[in-house]
Order: sequence, then C-alpha cells, then structure tokens
Amino acid sequence: MSPPRTAAAIAGSMKPFASFAAVVLAASFAPRDARATEEGIVKEEGQHPDYFAELDVHGVFAIGPTLGRYDVVGFGPGAHANFNLLKNGLIASLNDSVALGVGAALVFDALGGDVRLVTPVVLQWNFWLTPHWSVFGEPGVAIEFPMSTWRGNEPVYLSPVLDVGARYDFNDHVAFVVRLGFPVSTVGVSFFM
Repeated sequence: MSPPRTAAAIAGSMKPFASFAAVVLAASFAPRDARATEEGIVKEEGQHPDYFAELDVHGVFAIGPTLGRYDVVGFGPGAHANFNLLKNGLIASLNDSVALGVGAALVFDALGGDVRLVTPVVLQWNFWLTPHWSVFGEPGVAIEFPMSTWRGNEPVYLSPVLDVGARYDFNDHVAFVVRLGFPVSTVGVSFFM
C-alpha cells in the first residue's frame, strides 16, 4: 500500500504535463492559414474522409471527482475505435457523420495510487467544418473497473460519458485529436481506415 502524495508533490509533478497540454491545445485550435479557415465545407454534404473505422491512440487525463467515488488526478494511455455508421449523418444540409465508438484507458491516480480501466461506449456525431478541421460530440456510458486492490473490495462503476472534441486532419488518413469531457479527457492521433 502506497501512502497518498501531498498536494505540493502532485502540483510539482503536473507542471510538465500542464505545459505540454497548453501547447497542444493552442496548436490544435490555431488556424493553419487564412485559406483553411475560408474553405468552409460544413454545408457540403459528404466532403470528408471516406472511412470505415477511425482508430486513435492517446494520452488520458482525469482531474476532479471523475472516476468512481474518489477525487482523481490521473494520467495514462488509451485507445479508441469509431466505426462509421452514417457517412452522410443525420442532417441532410450539413457535412456530418455518425459513428459508434468503443475504447479503453488505464488511469493511474496520482492522489491515491488507484488504477482504473475505463471502457467507454459512445455515439460520435461529427461536423466537418473545413478540409482540415472537424468537431464532434460524444454521449455514452463507461464501465470503470478497479485494477488496484489496496482500498479493498471496490465495486465496478457505470458512469455517463459526455465529450466534445476537435480534430485537425493532416490528410485523409491521419488526424490530431483533442477530446475534453467526463469521465476522462484525451489528446492523441487518429488513423482513418
């Protein structure tokens, strides 16, 4: 059993991550050039990558009372797969698509030493804004499995999922993805197949 870390130790260990996250978020939302922001394709139905599945690998972070019943400052690796259900989405006049997403993430809690496996299942609704930028929302549920046993018999939790995200497409096959939400947020790279 490892003792909980102090708030000062946690804050010190989070500084490199906070700096990295700030740079990544700033870069992901900055327009590439003026032409990319002018080429709006949100009203051009079907003008987005033609894919069956989107696979993404990412880093995970969770802050607050987000996992189970304990406060968490957690980090870890994860992966997500989205399977395209509707290429032309739900609104005929918009460039949207709908996918079913499943994932898995290991969250290592810096506060209490817990390790949890979080497995979300979501419905992803994408809106393709420009040739490079798209945004999405993901409602769903997640099952959270305790992987550490130092707290004793901890139950499996069912948690709601609510994410919003942005994707910068380098081309029709690779994209940078930022997902902010509950119970975890992610930063990673997606591959369209």
